[in-house]
Amino acid sequence: MATELSLSTMMFIDTSKCIGCKACQVSCKQWHQLPVEPTTFTGSYQNPPNVSRDTFTMVKFTEFEREGKLKWLFFKNQCRHCLRPKCQRACPKGIKRTKEGFIVFNENCIPANLKAPYKALDEAKPDAEKNLGGACPFNVPRYNPDLGRYVKCDFCFDRLDSLNAVKYASTYRDGCATTACELTCPPQAIITGTVGTITPIAKKRFNKVKKNLPYASLYWGKYGRTQVLYLLAEAPASYGL
Repeated sequence: MATELSLSTMMFIDTSKCIGCKACQVSCKQWHQLPVEPTTFTGSYQNPPNVSRDTFTMVKFTEFEREGKLKWLFFKNQCRHCLRPKCQRACPKGIKRTKEGFIVFNENCIPANLKAPYKALDEAKPDAEKNLGGACPFNVPRYNPDLGRYVKCDFCFDRLDSLNAVKYASTYRDGCATTACELTCPPQAIITGTVGTITPIAKKRFNKVKKNLPYASLYWGKYGRTQVLYLLAEAPASYGL
């Protein structure tokens, strides 16, 4: 089991490098062929306000003040691909965890296949998304009424398949296939690889930045290990986590 976990794929997101350019949002939309999402100005550069049926990842903008100095905190919000996904318990027919650790929704991830207490009372209503969203501690899954099922980030699992990687020519450094968001990230704030490879990289980076960022931390979330690990420049609460 330990060997299997060390070979599974994970993503490391270094928020101390993030510049808030939203290239990850755009590349995700392009790869998944997601439509433009109509939004309105809310007083923040954060746009759209959250993940949705048409936006699988988005950058949260938080204004933060310390010692009279104002700065932006950026956080790439997406599915965390949990080691023990609660969403899968709610919809075992429509949600699978691959050997790489990706949590993938299929065409059977529909309101009718949800187990109690998440089963929709009225499957015709768009707010059915709240039922599966309630099973997720990060409230990520969204219901797409046009498709009739739930959707979210799939970790670009098709790009990371060895055969598809050649087909799509989706390579990164050293010829390794990677996600759309990592490939397009200008400051290289996103890194994917095996758990055994990424974990020491994350620890080394944390030890380096904590000298100048005393409140920095490595963050899985408080719900158990996930396949997405963050390096936060400030305390989690500062990001609204």
